[in-house]
Amino acid sequence: MAELGSVGVMSSEAEGRVYNIRVLEDRVLRLETVAHGLSDRYEQLRTEMRCEIHSLRNQMKSLEGKVDDSHRVVNGKLDRLIGGRAVITGIITLATSVLGTGMVHVVLSLGGR
Repeated sequence: MAELGSVGVMSSEAEGRVYNIRVLEDRVLRLETVAHGLSDRYEQLRTEMRCEIHSLRNQMKSLEGKVDDSHRVVNGKLDRLIGGRAVITGIITLATSVLGTGMVHVVLSLGGR
């Protein structure tokens, strides 16, 4: 059950990163729009904006990588959790089957006497 809590925390961290990526994408689009609208006399400002856009794109790539890593961790934990439950279900089914067969054998043995 402790794993489920950590899965929720990881999920909220990933959601926060996805939100940050969207905010950065919006900012990049606004800057690109302004940069394309500037005339040649504002070349220095245009250059600075291109540098900032490049920096924002790098931040977005970094966040996307972290989100992907978080998703892999969460999926791995879910796979282990589901696999563990499947094993427990199999053991319970086997035990029930063995006990049921044993009880039938005992009843038949006692009834035959």
